[in-house]
Amino acid sequence: QSTWGYFSTRADMNGNVSFSLGNDRYVKVGEWKNEKRIDLREWSDNKPTKKGISLTLMRWKWFADNIEYIEEALKNGNAYELHLGGNVYVKVKQGGVCVDIRQYWKPQEDVVPCKKGLCLRPGEYARLKEVIPDIGAAIPELNSIVPCLFQSDHANQLGFLRCSECNPTDFTNW
Repeated sequence: QSTWGYFSTRADMNGNVSFSLGNDRYVKVGEWKNEKRIDLREWSDNKPTKKGISLTLMRWKWFADNIEYIEEALKNGNAYELHLGGNVYVKVKQGGVCVDIRQYWKPQEDVVPCKKGLCLRPGEYARLKEVIPDIGAAIPELNSIVPCLFQSDHANQLGFLRCSECNPTDFTNW
């Protein structure tokens, strides 16, 4: 365990690494159902709460690759929306200072937010940006991940429409 100011990083016996974002919120690199994932979550009494979201490596990679656009939106006070895949979005509201990473679902016509997610306050988001290289070091295979929209099966619109990551609510219709 090491500490930077009041932030800390920890590694457990299974190789799972977690970084404090402040305010009892952590980003954890670990496995869930035999799949490596990045978990952004709020904790209470040393236990994870339901407040948070777990990202696949591909979704995390796409988030990290687009940090500069999120930064630009925050700096200029512009609204910004990034689809990470599978109805998970990163959103910055017009004039907003927080970064919301959240799962959405489509009950009927419109895609609406659900409780799975975390709205990062400015300090928490700044800390998350600081640990992106450390997360990359903890998961070397991130370097070889290609976001699905750049894969060969997405060379045309039909490939996109049939993708469960890019078109999660309607992919079976194609």
